[in-house]
Order: sequence, then structure tokens, then C-alpha cells
Amino acid sequence: MDFILDLNHADWIGIVGSIVIAAAYFAVSTGRMVGTAPLFQYLNLGGSALILYSLWSRPNAGAIVIEVLWVAIALYSLVKYRRDNS
Repeated sequence: MDFILDLNHADWIGIVGSIVIAAAYFAVSTGRMVGTAPLFQYLNLGGSALILYSLWSRPNAGAIVIEVLWVAIALYSLVKYRRDNS
């Protein structure tokens, strides 16, 4: 319980980001969303950005690397989607 009391606002923002990413993955895994859909990529991008914000206050190199990679993948996918559907 002490862990929860030690969380700051940035930690809570990171938790929201984790929930956003997990919800998007759940939606794809259960067939409620298509993994190539822009909404899925926007959810991943937004969730990763929120986690990166939280990592600003409590850095962790491994977590930063994976979140930067998720941002890059989401941006690449959104650009590709836009190019393919223009």
C-alpha cells in the first residue's frame, strides 16, 4: 500500500498510458479492432507518450527505449496508412 501512496502525478499519467496500450492490445486480440487501423496506432502512440512523460520524472533506460520504439512504430504505421490511402 505504501507504493501507491508514493506515486506522483507523472506516475499516474504513466499508469493511464499503460492502460491505454493494454486496452488497444485487448481490442485487437479479441477482434474488436484491426491492428492496422489508425485508431490502434493512435492509441499506441498516445499511451507510449504518456508513459514517456512518466519516465521523465523517474527514468528507466530499458523502459524509455521500448516506449521510443513504440512511438516510432506507431508513427511509421500512421504515415504508411496515410500514404496507402491517399
